[in-house]
Formats: sequence, structure tokens, C-alpha cells
Amino acid sequence: MNKLTDYVLAIRTAGSPPVPNVAKTVDLVPGDGDAITSVINGLRASGLTPADFRARVVFLAPEGISGLATYAALCGFAGRRIDAYADGTVLEFSRLDRQAETFVDAGKPSEFLVWAQVGGPTAEGVPTVQLGAGEQGLVSPEAASVIRYAARLRMVPPGSAREALAMFVLVAALRRRADDRFPYLSTGTEPVPVSKEDPNQGIDLEAVRREAARFRQEFRAARKGAEVVPPVPVSARNRRLAEANAVDIRELLRRLGSSPDERGLWYCPRPGRHSDGGQSPSVKVFGDNRARCHRCDPEKAGPVRLAVDVLDITPDEAANFILNSDRVINMCAA
Repeated sequence: MNKLTDYVLAIRTAGSPPVPNVAKTVDLVPGDGDAITSVINGLRASGLTPADFRARVVFLAPEGISGLATYAALCGFAGRRIDAYADGTVLEFSRLDRQAETFVDAGKPSEFLVWAQVGGPTAEGVPTVQLGAGEQGLVSPEAASVIRYAARLRMVPPGSAREALAMFVLVAALRRRADDRFPYLSTGTEPVPVSKEDPNQGIDLEAVRREAARFRQEFRAARKGAEVVPPVPVSARNRRLAEANAVDIRELLRRLGSSPDERGLWYCPRPGRHSDGGQSPSVKVFGDNRARCHRCDPEKAGPVRLAVDVLDITPDEAANFILNSDRVINMCAA
């Protein structure tokens, strides 16, 4: 399990606990406006960039549920789940199965569910389910069906930050389509919904995620039109990283124990992250010498980044592995 000192960047918000010895900290304090606007304004004012999330990042959650909207914004901006520190515990959400496939549901409900609720007391006019039941000890098949198939879902989390974040990540994974689908943060006392887009059902955390993802796209668009500046000398270290990234990623995948199937899809070299043990191929190799596992990776990764993630080593060690395999294999064995 990771310790706080294993992270390169810690992100705080109002009420976050003190920061330990982390290389860099950033404060994301909600600004003015409604619940969604204030969080996005805080994200914009924080100075965070997508590049910050290439390192190990942890969110320092305040007590209670007040940090959920900020956490939703960070996940949207990063394009993936990030780890959190809550109630004295590091929660390694980035390593969890992305699709919650281990939770079997009871099939689609017989009637289309516009709104449903998970957690809290039974809500008037809204089908309500609970976590903590069923053979798996977390989600019964009946509850999984309601959570997964309801068009809109209110979530009433428990009072502790750790339990609230764990509930949020599980619910979002159960509702996953192309990405995790976030629920509304609810008190359970909102009025009976009058429409699918009823704005009075709490804080729409999915809207927070999408606005943060849109902000990330602004960075990419700005980068495409960036001003051309004179080149700067490239260090020996960066030359070596560039050399490693130029190695055919298929060669690296083979050295990591992977192989392709007849369709050209590769088996993920991280089978432990897959509910089926990596028995089905899930990695696609792209023409730009990058690869992506649709279950593990939020975006395409080059050879160095892939080796860093699979072997849990630094970029310099990854470059050594790619360019000098005998040296690093012996190092890892030691």
C-alpha cells in the first residue's frame, strides 16, 4: 500500500488535513458561483495542468462529504480516478478495476428507471437501494441493477470522508459506460423529481466531471496553437528517454510477457488489475508507437510510461530497462 510520502503531488481543498513531506502541493479552493461553477472556478485558479497528473497524485480529503465535488472535478480533469487520503488512510482508487465487472446485476429492470437513489432513508417516489448487502458483501444483484441502469441516480453518502469516497467510486464504476458515470450528491430529502433533468436533486457530480474534462480539452487546444520558441538544449537524460520512447512498443510488450491475438490486440501485461486475470486481450497498439489498455489506461502511453506503470519503476529505470534489459532484469531480481 502506498504511503503519503510516495506521492509527488498532493492536492488540498478547504478543510484538508496538514500536508506531510510531499514534493509539491496545490490548493484547489472553490470560488464563487453555484456548486458546480465554484468548483470549476477553483480548478481554473489552482494552476493545475494535465501534465501534473502524469506523476503520482493524491487528493487530501477534508472531513465529511464536502470534498466529493472537488474530487469529481479532479477525476474529470485528470481523465482517470486518482488516489485519495481520507481519515488517515490512503485509498488507492487508481488501481481498482475500472468497470466493477465483478458485481453481478439482476438484469435490466422491467420498467425504465428515470431516477433512483442509493444510500440514505427510503425516498418518497424514488426507488431506493442500499450498499452492504448480498453475497459479495457490498452490492446485491438487485441493487447493482438499479445503480447501473437508472438514467439518473441520487447518492446519499455516509458521513465519513473515507466511506463517502469509497461509495462514490464504487457507484461511479457500476454506472460506467465509456467513462465512470458520476451520480448526484444528495441529502435524500430533495423533492420527488419532476423530470429527467430536474435541477433540484442535489449536486450533479457528472456535470462537474464533464466541465473539468472540457477544461482539460482547452489546454490541449491551446497547446496546438502555442507560439513557436527557439529550441533549448536537450539534456543527456532527456535524450536517453527519447531514445527509449523510440523503441518499438511491440518489442517492449513482448519483453513484459505480452503477446498479440489474431486481431492484433495484445494481452495486458498487468493481469492482476483485471477481473478475469487478463485472459482476454485489451491492449491496442497505435501508429504513433503508443499503446492503451481500455481497462487500465485513461490515455495512450509510450514505451517509457508503459514500463513505469507495469514495473512500478522510475522513468530513468524504465529507459534502462528498454535500452539495457539485462541490467534492469538483474536489478529487479536483486
